[in-house]
Amino acid sequence: YFLEVLRYVVLNPVRAGMVARPEDYRWSSYRATAGLAVPPIWLDVTSALAALALPAAEAEYQRFVEAAIGCETRLWDEVTNAIYLGTEQWTREMRTIVESKPRSTDHPLTQRAVGRPKMQAIIAAVAAVAKLPSELAKSARGGPVRRLIAWLGWNEGLVTLRSIAASLRLRSEGHVSNLIRRCEREFSRDAALLQQLDAALLSLR
Repeated sequence: YFLEVLRYVVLNPVRAGMVARPEDYRWSSYRATAGLAVPPIWLDVTSALAALALPAAEAEYQRFVEAAIGCETRLWDEVTNAIYLGTEQWTREMRTIVESKPRSTDHPLTQRAVGRPKMQAIIAAVAAVAKLPSELAKSARGGPVRRLIAWLGWNEGLVTLRSIAASLRLRSEGHVSNLIRRCEREFSRDAALLQQLDAALLSLR
């Protein structure tokens, strides 16, 4: 991520059509980092070069930056949930760190929701556990099963109330809130519902 951002920043003037090559832009750190100019005393180029971990780091830095000139792919198009740039496994590891504080407000919802199950997967998992067709599970006749879907959507999927309402074909977000609260009350007195919750979570995770 660090290397990609380094490259992205120094190529901004090129993408904007201000210069043909990154070394032509005088206000960039590129020339100093690439060894084409003496770095000013306040500019630390060691971190950028150390990230390449190669003996000829300055030359490699030049090759690394030049490889992206003319590339149509934008860095931010590759980012998942507005924060993650990396493999799927790495993204899951970062999600675990982000979630170290329950319902952390330090991170926007889109960043906390990466890798979370979507409503379609939640409905399918709960319906399978309850041995009901998906359409019945999410209808009013689904009863506790429908409430469990709403609860999982909110707490496991971090899905918005509006999206849950749309998935369950409800017009009111307040109705979804009522379903979630009622489901939480039922957990304390319905062992079968708790078993369905555990089985659904096992399937989703």
